Amino acid sequence: MNRSDDMIKRQKAAELNDCRELVEVQSGNDYEIRKLMEQFPQYAWKYAEGITIPGYMIKIAEQVSEEFEGVRNIPTDLLPCEYFRVIDHSTPTELAIQPKRFDKTQEQLRRKMQLHYEDDQGCLKIPSCQLFPKVACAVRVENIWYRGKLENVADKSPWVYVYLVDVGMSRQVAKSDIRYLDSKFGHYPPMVARGRIRVVLKMTAKLGESSRFVIRKLISRAQFCYRV
Repeated sequence: MNRSDDMIKRQKAAELNDCRELVEVQSGNDYEIRKLMEQFPQYAWKYAEGITIPGYMIKIAEQVSEEFEGVRNIPTDLLPCEYFRVIDHSTPTELAIQPKRFDKTQEQLRRKMQLHYEDDQGCLKIPSCQLFPKVACAVRVENIWYRGKLENVADKSPWVYVYLVDVGMSRQVAKSDIRYLDSKFGHYPPMVARGRIRVVLKMTAKLGESSRFVIRKLISRAQFCYRV
């Protein structure tokens, strides 16, 4: 039994559950996404949930910071360590980071998506009635296909804002560049996490606005890879 057949079986079992109507809120984007998941199980409508490596390390670091609140020098051996690649630093103090160990997986996913969508089948275009925030999708940006999540959708506009979950940035794209995301691409969790550099925030308060751009020089010197 493949993944799609298993999902169909689970959804049919859920429909027969007498308790479902008692707990399901039949409104909002989340409800609409659940309905689409039932009607079109061959596509991914939301991404696999779970703590990725960046999220896990951020959580551990926050727990250590809370435990040693007020302590100037926190023992470094208590903090998690991982090599991260800086994917985006378009704002001076906020970064989109990806564990370097994800490089191979990221490349394999990108290659598979290009092969899958290279024919650009018209039948995979998502109709306007199914375009709303939080929906997972495949999106074409400069002739490259990415995994995305819809953010801002206006009914009368031909444009939408999409968050690229494996790149860590948002882009405005034409609705005509949005496609259904095949279910085989949906079980990967987003590979990028966004974070804020606290030290830089403290520096800017003392040294002024222009000091924020120091972080960009530091990132470039490290060739966009850091051990944290």
